[in-house]
Amino acid sequence: PWAMRIAHNLCVDHFRKVKRSPSIKTSDDRDIFEVLNFSEPGADHRMMAEQSHNKVRKMVDMLPEDQREVIILRHYADLSFKEIAQLTNCSINTALGRMRYGLINLRKMMTEKQIAL
Repeated sequence: PWAMRIAHNLCVDHFRKVKRSPSIKTSDDRDIFEVLNFSEPGADHRMMAEQSHNKVRKMVDMLPEDQREVIILRHYADLSFKEIAQLTNCSINTALGRMRYGLINLRKMMTEKQIAL
């Protein structure tokens, strides 16, 4: 899920950039971006994604155990909150609360360390 979020953000950034740049038409009146064949991301994109992943993982490791557990089960194991509640022997609302506080704490850490993903 975190990788999907990074991919989503990269797509949004790409289309914002395309929207700002002038449209270039080919001789048969097609947009040049439709003609270009975009290859897979370059080494710099892969390196930035890996660095972002490492930063997030380090911050998740700094969370309290109960919050860390819920975030890992939700985002890395892709479990539902019902499944998380059953695994951790707590109510669904408790699992949701732990997730909420975990995300709040991650945002605080990002702000304090001036980390942008």
